[in-house]
Amino acid sequence: MKNLNSLLSLPIAYLLGSIPSAIWIAKLAKGKDFDIRDYGSKNAGLTNTFRVLGWKPALPVVFMDLLKGFFGPWIAMKLCEMQVAAGGDDYSHWVPLVAGILVILGHSFTCFAGFRGGKGVLAALGVFLALCPITALSAFGVWIVLTASTKYVSVGSIGACVALGVFAVMGFLKLPFPPDDINLGLMITCLLVAVFVIVKHKSNIKRLLNGTENGFGSKRKTPKA
Repeated sequence: MKNLNSLLSLPIAYLLGSIPSAIWIAKLAKGKDFDIRDYGSKNAGLTNTFRVLGWKPALPVVFMDLLKGFFGPWIAMKLCEMQVAAGGDDYSHWVPLVAGILVILGHSFTCFAGFRGGKGVLAALGVFLALCPITALSAFGVWIVLTASTKYVSVGSIGACVALGVFAVMGFLKLPFPPDDINLGLMITCLLVAVFVIVKHKSNIKRLLNGTENGFGSKRKTPKA
C-alpha cells in the first residue's frame, strides 16, 4: 500500500488531460449543441477556437490546457515525495514522466468527448514546464519566432517539437545549454512527445505542402447558435 500513492497519479493525469477545454468553452460560448470540431480545421484546440470564435473564448483554453499539462506530472512528483516520506519506494524517476505522457494522450484522446481531442501542443508545454522548465521555455521561444516569421501556427508548433527533441538531447549530453537535468528517461519522453505531436499535425503538413494552410489570424465565420 505504501507504493500506491504515486501510482494514483497516473489515472489522475489522464483524466486531467482529458478535460476537453476547447470543446466545453465553445459550448459555453455558443450553446450546448455547438461542437468546435464541426468547424474550421475541426480540431479541438486553441488555434481552431481562436479562428472560429475569437480571442475571448480562446484565452481560457490557453490557461486550462497549460494548467492541466503542468499539474499532471506535478501531482505525480508530489505523490512520489509523499510515498518516499512514508517509507515507500521511490518512483520519481519514472512516474512523473508517464503521468506527463498520459496528460497529452488524455488531451488528444479525451474520454469526455468521444476520444477526439486536440493535438497536444499547449498540454505538452505545460507538462515540460513541470519537468524541465528551461528546455520547455526554449522550445516555446522557437514557437514564437517561427509563428511570427511564417504566420503559420502549425510551422511554429512543428518547429517547437523539433527544438524540444534537440534541446533534450543536448541536455542529456550535458552541454552548457539547456541547464535542466535531463536524464535518459526524460530525454526519451521529450522525443516521444515531440514525434507524437508532429504526427498529430500530419493534416497541417499536407496543407502546408499544398499551399492551403491557413495563416495566423485567419478566421472563419460560424453560424449563430
